Amino acid sequence: MSRTVLVTVGTTKFDALVQAVDSLNVAATLVARGYTRLVIQKGAGKHQVQTLVPVGSQHHQLSNGLQVEVFDFAPSLAEYMQAADLIISHAGSGSIFEALRLKKPLIAVPNPVLMDNHQAELADHLARLHYIIAAKPHTLLHTLQHLSVDDLQPYTSGSAEGIIQHINMVVAQPSRSKLPLLTLTVLMLVVSVAIMYLTVRAMTWTAHPESVVQV
Repeated sequence: MSRTVLVTVGTTKFDALVQAVDSLNVAATLVARGYTRLVIQKGAGKHQVQTLVPVGSQHHQLSNGLQVEVFDFAPSLAEYMQAADLIISHAGSGSIFEALRLKKPLIAVPNPVLMDNHQAELADHLARLHYIIAAKPHTLLHTLQHLSVDDLQPYTSGSAEGIIQHINMVVAQPSRSKLPLLTLTVLMLVVSVAIMYLTVRAMTWTAHPESVVQV
């Protein structure tokens, strides 16, 4: 039975994540855990996947049987996300909440080069609630080696209040946070909009399951 891992950076540049995945050790770990296919959406970054696929190729089968597919962008990632058994993603709020809506196990990797990195704040909080697993590029292999998706809690649309309360708490205590007040306020708005979008998206999906939306 085919089991797929999707790695996605969305529209961003996140070479550190792509490099972390472009590893024979990662490939061996995925196969040991029963995965048979690895799809890497690498975005606009400069790193070319060359360990897992020949330079210039988009498809390759490793000697251990793992099928690897690499591409920069796609008109929509919805089909890839729906087909995935595990998602490894940058920690953008849209990608996180879409994966949660689809009830897919998610490893969220915040991009450390982003200024005023709200991705880490959001990913860490959701990980503490056991909705997702948070990792860093240099810890991703260890995370995969000790992966236990059975420990994750199902996310429901009503779970958003705790996330908003957490952001409000951090905003109320800016001296304890590394993030500026303006950034946290924007983050709260982004999460609120993402939740509203996913609520509408879920209703649309129920009525029209053939519809797809780029994440």
